[in-house]
Amino acid sequence: MKATTMVGSTAAAERAGKGHRHRLWFRSLPLGRRRSPMKHAVAPFLLVLAALGAAVLVHSHSDEEADPNDLSFKHATPILDVKSVEDSIEHYTTKLGFTENWDWPDDSEDKTFGSVTNGEVSIFLAETPAPIKPTWVFYDVNNADNVYKAYVEASVTIREAPNDKPWGSREFHAEDLDGNVLRIASPLPHEHD
Repeated sequence: MKATTMVGSTAAAERAGKGHRHRLWFRSLPLGRRRSPMKHAVAPFLLVLAALGAAVLVHSHSDEEADPNDLSFKHATPILDVKSVEDSIEHYTTKLGFTENWDWPDDSEDKTFGSVTNGEVSIFLAETPAPIKPTWVFYDVNNADNVYKAYVEASVTIREAPNDKPWGSREFHAEDLDGNVLRIASPLPHEHD
């Protein structure tokens, strides 16, 4: 007597229509003449686990099944022109509260491109020999006053102190080494009646 058992699960993806189809490959193997009751009870359990694994595999490829006609953006990363990537990374990490992600080229002493992050925000820094035309970037934070205090303590150049705006935010403006403006804002607290 032969029984069908799963000997491996290879996800075979074939393009069809809107996305991918996933198949599990099965092969018939003799289980042997003598089966212990424990082995017989475990086989259905293993098939359930395999089915759950297949469901996870299909779910993990959901990005591949995205609507190709969806033109919405997912993320933006500003690229700021700077005179020196090394100096800018140092400034952003020691004064402005960012952490370094990477710089490029890896094996060069003269870096020409880099990335820094603070929270969910990343920016690229691009070294340019041309005169810098400063860029403004708006940053949404939890508490603009606390960021302002940290920047003042770090001797960051402040262009405008925190003030309440008629559109419901509290904002201040700071500069990086190259005059790029960090416009930092948090929502005004709601007044209760």
